[in-house]
Amino acid sequence: MGRPRDPQLERLWSRRLERHQAGGLSIAEFCETEGIATASFYYWRRRLAGEARPQAPPLFVPLRLDDLHAHNGAPAPRPVEIDLPAGIRLRLDTTPEPEWIGRLIAAVAGLRGQEAGS
Repeated sequence: MGRPRDPQLERLWSRRLERHQAGGLSIAEFCETEGIATASFYYWRRRLAGEARPQAPPLFVPLRLDDLHAHNGAPAPRPVEIDLPAGIRLRLDTTPEPEWIGRLIAAVAGLRGQEAGS
């Protein structure tokens, strides 16, 4: 198991790496000036660069449905398809309420969790 994260140490190295970027010294010169090992410099550069990588997109994203209402002000029926795991596709004649979709997804996720635990 790795060492626990030390936010102060991470900030120290983040600032150090920023100073190196802003300056004109080579890594060896910079490390000598700072009194640090070049191996430590490379380690922290890799470690902090790894944290800056973009994360996976969120599971759910906001969805804006324009023109949900017909010209008379009543909701316009819109067919909806929802693809679920295991190749299941739900086809609905109209757009369901967001709360209903949330309950459906929570139920499916619960079922998948139970299958994984079996």
